[in-house]
Amino acid sequence: MEKVDFLVIGSGPAGQKAAIQAAKLGKKTVLVERRTPVGGVSVNTGTIPSKTLREAVLYLTGWRQRSFYGRGYRLKNGVTFQDLTERLSITIRHETEIIRDQLVRNGVEVCDGHGSFTTPNEVAVQKSNGDVCHIHAERILLATGTVPNRPPGIAFDNHRIIDSDGLLALKTLPRTLTVVGAGVIGVEYA
Repeated sequence: MEKVDFLVIGSGPAGQKAAIQAAKLGKKTVLVERRTPVGGVSVNTGTIPSKTLREAVLYLTGWRQRSFYGRGYRLKNGVTFQDLTERLSITIRHETEIIRDQLVRNGVEVCDGHGSFTTPNEVAVQKSNGDVCHIHAERILLATGTVPNRPPGIAFDNHRIIDSDGLLALKTLPRTLTVVGAGVIGVEYA
């Protein structure tokens, strides 16, 4: 069993900052993340993807340069959904590499797997290969983030009815889109 001073479950912004700060203060720190890559909702399905898609459309269509070059200016004719998803993949990969590098550079051990409490100070981490490791920590921070709300009675089929995570998995851009909800992600996609 590994013994550490500080264990963080979740690699979103709160988990990242807490783990790095603890390591900077000399604490032996482990961060557990069940999703690969690290970064949490913000980087993988939330803030970064929604802003990347918006910026990619503005860039590829030449929208921001039109005031200087004229209305007919376009960086690329016929922007496709594939153009947007490729740009999105590159951005997410870049951001997650930065996060992992920051964690490692600051002495935080990153453990990919699903953490479950076995005692108040012990967590069992189930890794993707089936191995389980046990970590005992003096202090544990739960920074597990959020998931999209799926109200009961609504059949999410990831085709006609999707949540914000499902939107990023689409293979084609829908002709029309109705956003229900006014949370941060919903407003950004609207």
